[in-house]
Amino acid sequence: MNKTSPSSLHSTIRSRLDQLQLKCRELCGNGASRSGATAPHEPLHEFFSSVQLWKERSLHRALESLDKAAGAASTDSHVEAMEDHEKAAKDLFELARVLLDRTWHGMNLQLEGFAEDLAALVDSIVGSRLEEQRQVHASVVGGLKVENRKLARTCQELHGVNAGLEERLQALENAPDAGGDAILCHKLRARVQHLVIRQHELSVELERAAEERVKHRRELEKTKALLAEAQKSLALTRAMQEKETRQLAALAQLNHAHLAQVLEASSEAAADPRRHQHPLESNVATSEATGENTSEPSAAT
Repeated sequence: MNKTSPSSLHSTIRSRLDQLQLKCRELCGNGASRSGATAPHEPLHEFFSSVQLWKERSLHRALESLDKAAGAASTDSHVEAMEDHEKAAKDLFELARVLLDRTWHGMNLQLEGFAEDLAALVDSIVGSRLEEQRQVHASVVGGLKVENRKLARTCQELHGVNAGLEERLQALENAPDAGGDAILCHKLRARVQHLVIRQHELSVELERAAEERVKHRRELEKTKALLAEAQKSLALTRAMQEKETRQLAALAQLNHAHLAQVLEASSEAAADPRRHQHPLESNVATSEATGENTSEPSAAT
């Protein structure tokens, strides 16, 4: 299979570009000397010939007008030279316009042809590349399908061999005249099955224990938070209790002092009732007020 590399693709397009450049040069007229041709392009040759002829005629008329003597003939020759010069200039302008039109038209034709040729070339190259890639892909897919079928057949054969071995092993284990190896194999198989079941049960229990552990950890954190709050409340309660205890002790001391004063006043009043009647009444009122104040904090406590 022939494959077109990027270098060959680049060289192909480069050759087409070189051909287009050569045609444009030939169309413009400067490709004759580079390509080795002997005669230039016909419109350009006519243009150069007309320019040269116009120069020669203008020079000839100017020389003739200078050589002739002054007079009517000289004036006529000057007028005729100017008319010939203007006519030659008009012819030269028209020839240049025709040459430019032909060149522009030829360039457009060459560019359109080159664009169509290049588009066809690119389509051909891209189509060939796509076809090659499609063939390679189809070949790879076909090979993979063949390998897949081979692997499927091999897998089926292995399953069949495995099933046959299992049946043969079970027949040997269940045979009445089975030897010690068959009996041991049967016991080991049963033990393996039991261990598999037990492993599954332990896995389930482990997952459950992990969930319980997470749950207990959350409860423990919650209990720790409650304990911290309770400790704060206990400290505050103790502080309040100590404050109230100090207040009660102060009130008790005050009551004892008042009671001592009352007892002292009572003893003095017993000695002289008239003298100490009014102080006794005031002390009794003070004692009653103190007793009420003492009973109120006690009830609050």
